Amino acid sequence: MKTLRTLFILTLFFCLNLGAQAQGGKFYAGLKGGFGLPHLSAGGTSTPLSEGYTSRLGFYSGIVTEYQSSGRFGLRAEINYSSQGGIRNGIQALPLPAEMQPLWQMLPTFGINAGPYMYANIKSDAILNYLEIPVMAKMNFHLGTRLSVYMQAGPYVGIKVKAKNITSGSSSIYVDKGGNLPVDAFLILAEQPAMGAIPFDNSENITPDIHRFNVGGQGAVGVGLAIGAGKVFLEGGANYGLIPVQIDSANGLNNTGAGTLTVGYMIEL
Repeated sequence: MKTLRTLFILTLFFCLNLGAQAQGGKFYAGLKGGFGLPHLSAGGTSTPLSEGYTSRLGFYSGIVTEYQSSGRFGLRAEINYSSQGGIRNGIQALPLPAEMQPLWQMLPTFGINAGPYMYANIKSDAILNYLEIPVMAKMNFHLGTRLSVYMQAGPYVGIKVKAKNITSGSSSIYVDKGGNLPVDAFLILAEQPAMGAIPFDNSENITPDIHRFNVGGQGAVGVGLAIGAGKVFLEGGANYGLIPVQIDSANGLNNTGAGTLTVGYMIEL
């Protein structure tokens, strides 16, 4: 929280200076809240561990500061709490634990050359939470004295807060990603006890495995309505991180990204 307050003060000071230096401009500050649909896209180096993610629902809210000139141009600076990540639901690759190594070494005797992963039919939810600080140029199109539509875009810096991976469900273990070769079939042939369905309900802290910082681009379109001493706004946007999140490329390389929908209110200062 101390870091958040420091960043807000710096952002506020930056925008106040812009407003003070421009004649006829207005300065606003406020809050916004809503949700995002984050997604982890596989980058140039992908492995079975980084493939197959779909979008998940996450929170997206923050502090908004804005300088608006007397014309169409404006500048928006924000500090947002952004929940990024993605979901894999179905048969997916998992790291091969040490206790499974002897079984994998036995598989070539059955004519199976298994890779360095095992597969299970489960749900896996990667949740990566960031503070994102975008600075965006804004263009307004006035539709009267109170109503306007706008576009904005610019870069952002992301600071990792925490990251975790939540798995759920029970599943047999498979040798292949198609789920056609269950491990139990080979155990029975080797006259060993079958494993059966294994529970995978677990929450794992993956914060140390994720890069602390990210940079990317962000943009939005929205509509604003002047009410009293401020304005209400509704906007839909998107962001995309340019730095793959994994520290160890053996886990593949994924980029963050999300579509967002937020509503907020800013008051003129």
